[in-house]
Amino acid sequence: MPRTARQPVEVAAVKQKILDVALDLMLTEGFTALSMRKVAAHSSMTAANIYNYFSNKDEIYLAIQTRGFEMLLERFAVIAQEVMPPLSKIKALIRAYLDFGLQHAGLYEIMFTRNTPKFADYVGTPLEPTAAVEKNTALQLAALAAQVISDLISTRPDLKGLDPAYQTVQLWTALHGIVSLYNSRVLQEADEQYTATMERLAADLLRPFEDGASDSRRKKNRNSKDPNANRRSSNAE
Repeated sequence: MPRTARQPVEVAAVKQKILDVALDLMLTEGFTALSMRKVAAHSSMTAANIYNYFSNKDEIYLAIQTRGFEMLLERFAVIAQEVMPPLSKIKALIRAYLDFGLQHAGLYEIMFTRNTPKFADYVGTPLEPTAAVEKNTALQLAALAAQVISDLISTRPDLKGLDPAYQTVQLWTALHGIVSLYNSRVLQEADEQYTATMERLAADLLRPFEDGASDSRRKKNRNSKDPNANRRSSNAE
């Protein structure tokens, strides 16, 4: 008798099992050591059977990456649609990013820390369209965060001149530092009050938006309006 076709939910479950196994292998052995045979063995599947779900290890890797960015994007999208002040949304986005990074430490490491293949590595290959989906999902995250910041700037004259794209990257690098130090347990070793420190660091990320333009930017703006300001500063020195 011909084998009964698997139901979509069963296929999805098998795929997720494969992705979970591959993620564990990448964390313990690295991407270069990953192979379809290893994934099959650790999934209690034959190597031939695993090819029914993924064409090669790169497709598995891209599926892991894409799912990770989708999970984070889902959290961001819910916040962006909430009816709340833009500053509250930024605070919520910061919390969502930290929670994701701490709750999914292994996935976060593959997404943001490990030197794994990027979109440029797949350009011109059969997997370029698949890699493009992964990249575009990640870019949607940045675009959504930048839009929330832009919404805040548009309501605050004291924030005029801030670049939403730059502020997004600035926030991202700071948050990545917090998550990476915590997940590597370096922060716990360096600071016994690490929980309180993390909360303080997260709160401080809102200061540029709460306090308005920084002193340095205000000074720069004043100098740009006064052509003699730089000359007076140089003479004073």
